[in-house]
Amino acid sequence: MSKELREKSISKALLIKKSGSSTSALNALLKKNVLISERRQEDRIGVYKGELILPLKLNPYQEQSLQQTELAFENGKVALLHGVTSSGKTELYVHLIRKKLDEGKQVLYLLPEIALTTQLISRLQKHFGDRLLVYHSRFNEQERVEVWNKLLADNLTGASSSYMVIGARSSVFLPMQKLGLTIVDEEHDQSYKQVDPAPRYNARDAAVVLSAFQDADVLLGTATPSMESYFNALSGKYELISLDRRHAELEMPLVNIVDMKDARKRKQVSGNFSHALLDELKLILQENQQAILFQNRRGFAPYLECNLCSWTPLCTNCDVSLTYHKFKNEIRCHYCGFVQSPPTKCLQCGDQDIRMKGFRNRANR
Repeated sequence: MSKELREKSISKALLIKKSGSSTSALNALLKKNVLISERRQEDRIGVYKGELILPLKLNPYQEQSLQQTELAFENGKVALLHGVTSSGKTELYVHLIRKKLDEGKQVLYLLPEIALTTQLISRLQKHFGDRLLVYHSRFNEQERVEVWNKLLADNLTGASSSYMVIGARSSVFLPMQKLGLTIVDEEHDQSYKQVDPAPRYNARDAAVVLSAFQDADVLLGTATPSMESYFNALSGKYELISLDRRHAELEMPLVNIVDMKDARKRKQVSGNFSHALLDELKLILQENQQAILFQNRRGFAPYLECNLCSWTPLCTNCDVSLTYHKFKNEIRCHYCGFVQSPPTKCLQCGDQDIRMKGFRNRANR
C-alpha cells in the first residue's frame, strides 16, 4: 500500500461506527475492491507528533551545578542535588539526559507518584519525542509488555534509538542493559518504599545498586534530602551539590516559626491558633487575598488521655502515642500500623474518664 493511501486509512471499527453501517456491508465493499483492507500492528504507546525543542540555556547557578554533577560522575560518586523548589532542577536533568541518549545509553527517571509522572510527560516529550517511554502500575499488561519489548530491542541497537524511561518505583525492574544514567527525583519521598505486597524494597536504594551493576551515573534530586542520603553526602560517600537560587531570581518565601508551647505559656493562643497566625490571616483577608492552612497529620484526634492521671495509650512496638480514628473507632500507630480498640478505662488508675486530646480533625476521621 502506498504512503498516500496509508495516511488516508481508517480502522475498521471506526469506519463502521462513523458510517452507521455493518460488517457485512463492509465485507461486500472489500470483495468488490471498492475498499482495501490491510492488517497493521500499532503500538498502544502514543506517538509524539509535535516538534522537538532544544534545552533552554542554563543560568550561571544551574551551569555550576551541572559541572559539579558531571565531575561527581567522573569520580564515580552518586550526586545528591539539593535544589530549592523552583530552582530549575528539571532543566538540568534534561541536559544530562540528552547527553546520555546521544551516547547511545539508556536513562531511568524515577518519580515517587504516578500523578507527578503525568505532569512531566508532556514537558519531556517536547525534548525527546518517541524516545521517551512511560511505565507505571496503571498501565495494563499489554502496554507494559510493549515498553518491555522496546527496551529489549533497544539493548541490541545503537544511539539512534536509545530510550529513556520515566516511571514509578516498579521501573527499576525493567530490562535495561545499557543504562547510562539514573535520576531519582524527590528522593526523600516515602512512596519509593514498597511496603505491601512483597517484594518489599526501596526503589531509590535499588536504583543505586542497579546503576552500580551497570556502571551508570546516579543523580538524586530533592529540595529536602532524606536523612540517609544527606548523611552519605556529609560523610563523603555521595557528592553534595547545592542549588539554592530560584529560577529567574524569584524570592524565597518568608517563613515564621511559632513555638506553640511558649505561646501558650504567654497566653498568646486562641483555641488552637497562635495570635501571630490570626493576625496574619486578618491582614490577608483585609487585602482580599487568600490563605491555606495545612494540618500535617491523620486521624480524628492525636491521642487519648486519662483525665485523672494523664495516662496515654502507646504503641507496643514503637512507644509512641496512638492516634484515634473515629470512622473505625480505633486507635492506630502511624509508624508500624499497630491497631487496637480504644480503651474504656485507664489501664494505669482504672478511671473511666478517657478524653480525646489535641486539635481534632473533623475532615480527616
